[in-house]
Amino acid sequence: MIFLKSNFTFLAGKWPSLASYGNKAEEYLDTDSNTCLMKLGLFAESIVRLMFMLDRIPEPQEDNTHANRIKILQRKGLLTKDIDDILYKIRISRNDAVHDGYESTEVAENLLEFAYKLGIWFMQTYSDCMLIVIQLPKANEVKLAKG
Repeated sequence: MIFLKSNFTFLAGKWPSLASYGNKAEEYLDTDSNTCLMKLGLFAESIVRLMFMLDRIPEPQEDNTHANRIKILQRKGLLTKDIDDILYKIRISRNDAVHDGYESTEVAENLLEFAYKLGIWFMQTYSDCMLIVIQLPKANEVKLAKG
């Protein structure tokens, strides 16, 4: 049996809110995939807002939406195609979850893996920490420690 607090624990030192959103998304995966998708949306949106702050980019005065903030980062060359795709997939699924009540454990599990990759990219890009990447355990292999 593997005991992990969360696959997102590596973010807790510098960005505890990101670690918390990732952890909560994992917790909800099998019991409430709709909430899992919402937490993943919060995770991705928080990363985008942190990028604005860390890169000292003023948020737009008009059309200050998550979608527009992603476009701004893309135009500034701060997002690779892969990261832009991840942000897009999470944003669309989160919108579906919030506005249409969409839920899918399969989609949520795939997006958890994307969010993990997004978190690794963010840590490697915006931290001076050296991060050793290990294989992400599947949700059914992870036993969350309580406490």
